[in-house]
Amino acid sequence: MAHRNTRHLDSHGRLNKPSRGLDPLVVFNLLKKNWYWFILTTLIALYGARFYLGHTLPAYQTSVTVLINETEDRPMIDNSELLQGLGLPGGMKNIENQIMIIRSRALTERTLEQLPFETEYYVKTLRNKLPIYPDSPIRVSSETVIPLPKDIEFSITYLGNNMFVLASESEYFPFQRTALFGDTIRTPNGAFKVDCGDVGVFQDIKDQAIHFVNHSMPSLVNYFNSRLNVELLSREGSILRISLVGTNSAKDADFLNKHVEGFQAISLDKKNTEAIRRIEFIEDQLIGISDSLSITETRLQQFRSSHRVMDLSAQGQSIIAQVTLLENERARLNLESNYYDYLADYLTKESVSEIPIVPITMGITDPGLTRLVEELAELQGQLSTRGAGEMNPIQRNLAQRVRSTKEALRETLNGLRRANSLAKSENQAQINRANSQASALPVTERQLLGIERKFTLNNELYTFLLETRAEQEMQKASNRADSEVIDPADPRYSYKVYPNPIKIYFLGLFAGFGIPFLIIFLNFIFDNRLKFEDIRRMTQLPVLGNMPHSPGKTNKVVFEDPNSGQAESFRLLRAKMEFLTKEATSPVILVTSSMPGEGKTFVSINLASVYSLLGKKTVLVGFDLRKPKIFQDFNLKNEKGVSTWLIGQDKLQDVIQQTSYENLSVISAGPVPPNPSELTALAKTEELFRLLREEFDFIVIDSSPIGLVSDTYHLASMTDACLLVVRPRHTLRDMFERTLYEISERGIKGTSLVINDISSEGKSYGYGEKYGYTTGKKTKRRRFMKFRIPSR
Repeated sequence: MAHRNTRHLDSHGRLNKPSRGLDPLVVFNLLKKNWYWFILTTLIALYGARFYLGHTLPAYQTSVTVLINETEDRPMIDNSELLQGLGLPGGMKNIENQIMIIRSRALTERTLEQLPFETEYYVKTLRNKLPIYPDSPIRVSSETVIPLPKDIEFSITYLGNNMFVLASESEYFPFQRTALFGDTIRTPNGAFKVDCGDVGVFQDIKDQAIHFVNHSMPSLVNYFNSRLNVELLSREGSILRISLVGTNSAKDADFLNKHVEGFQAISLDKKNTEAIRRIEFIEDQLIGISDSLSITETRLQQFRSSHRVMDLSAQGQSIIAQVTLLENERARLNLESNYYDYLADYLTKESVSEIPIVPITMGITDPGLTRLVEELAELQGQLSTRGAGEMNPIQRNLAQRVRSTKEALRETLNGLRRANSLAKSENQAQINRANSQASALPVTERQLLGIERKFTLNNELYTFLLETRAEQEMQKASNRADSEVIDPADPRYSYKVYPNPIKIYFLGLFAGFGIPFLIIFLNFIFDNRLKFEDIRRMTQLPVLGNMPHSPGKTNKVVFEDPNSGQAESFRLLRAKMEFLTKEATSPVILVTSSMPGEGKTFVSINLASVYSLLGKKTVLVGFDLRKPKIFQDFNLKNEKGVSTWLIGQDKLQDVIQQTSYENLSVISAGPVPPNPSELTALAKTEELFRLLREEFDFIVIDSSPIGLVSDTYHLASMTDACLLVVRPRHTLRDMFERTLYEISERGIKGTSLVINDISSEGKSYGYGEKYGYTTGKKTKRRRFMKFRIPSR
């Protein structure tokens, strides 16, 4: 009675696809079977690490530490909103500004212009350039500019007797010239010469060429800027570490020290420039006051001499004292007015490089005006020195704040100018009243009063401006940079940062183990071939046989190597088959597979062979009508067979062929018919098995792959047992799943598994272990240099 195997079906009748979770034992075997790959790749990786360390120039970090002082010339403005997007507290804005200045291309170019880095000399090795700095024995020089193209490599090869060859292999500038050291070499673009202080250096480098490159300024700026690193040592402090990582620590130290000097000069030059502008503004005022003072002093002396009048009366002195105060007030108002005019003109300019003069310099103490001017000066200072691009959000924010501050300053300035105008009008009215009082004085005294009043006013204003200029000159003399060097760059204190031998060897070990593991693991994951653990998870069909790998080319291992492990495995299979077929008379055994190449023909031939060795009349029937081939193994003919009998062309005795082995007959498939499935489904197929049961003790059928064609399903209903041959590492998992599903759906009875081609390293499972012994030649092991995916 047919039965259904439901191990691989769910409650809806669908096939359960097994989970491919990693079994620790599988992983262990996976690694164990490929141990030699781990050893080999690890040795190669370690050798590669050693080669890399031996041919890589060490890189050193050279640094200078700088203390940034808060600016003292004006208070810092609140900039917290500007830096919120960067997660920086507002108090760090000055530090961030200084970092941007240090990293600016303009400062880097200014630094490089003061250093002899334009021409680089070096010796080339297998993988590296060994720099020659600072004491290069070779010097390429010119009275003007070296007339060689920029960023192209030249080589100097010493020939002896102070003679050398200068050459370039660049496709853009092919060049070769032989000359003596010190001679002038002329080119269409100018003349230059090559000097050598010590030709013995060529012997030291084993007669290798010395190379040099005449770098362009943009390439130098990009090279140093790309390596320049600026970091704040502590967020609570203001100490910066400026560092370079490179193969020439002496050269990097020279650059860093000169770079810091240029950085300090920027802030000092800025302060001095502002002081000079304030002094120039005061001197412009002094010129006009000095002329007026000189004229009034001369008039006063001449008037006193001609009128013999030295002093004013008590009333006149009272009037002049009053008028002097008023005149001083008018002078102050005029000075304010001049400053307001200057500031109004300044606000019309778009330049951000010129910082406005603060009002306190002119004695103007209005707090609102002072705050706005200082804020504008601070913002424009940041905008002019920040090295960000136009699309940088911080720079756009700064530009917007500059515009807003200027607008607020214009409104404040308009109000102050109106107030100044009113104050000047009131002052003039008071002066007019005082003058009316002076009209009561005698004419001579009244004239003296007017002259002395102007002299006193000009003298006091002149004195005030002189004092202010002196203060500004003292301020200029006391200016200092906003930063100071704590530790200058020194190559003696540079430290090696790369390569790190421990890290390189660790990476070598990691690669040595990781690469083969990754390859094996990916091969295992993406390999769609069936594994032993897949069989165990996918079905509960009994496993009757575990057939070892057969290294020979023959399919008849039972006859040709009867003492082999393969032959013994088929004897064991024969013994197990007795439990399945003991109730059947002349049992019909169907041998099939999911797909070609799994060894079903190999199994069917040897299964029939072991039955014949028992003295049982056995017939091997070739029912693979599409690809008949068992006749080839027994050197038989295929003109007559199953196909010719089914169509009634031949009699049964005509298609049965006796082999050279006792008790073993073969019915080949015969010529390939056009309709094998239809022939197999004929009633004559069942009649064939009935007739064979009458004549033979065992009938073994070699059928088509059940996973590909329907022929075998017709045969399965007429047989007593069905052996499904599975070949791990060859059978496709999807094909095996589909075959199991079809077997279950069609209710094929007595189905068991035969696992074929078990490697010597693999394990069998089922009803017993692999068993056998040989007395002849030994089986060769698998090839050594091959990734192996173990079955378990």
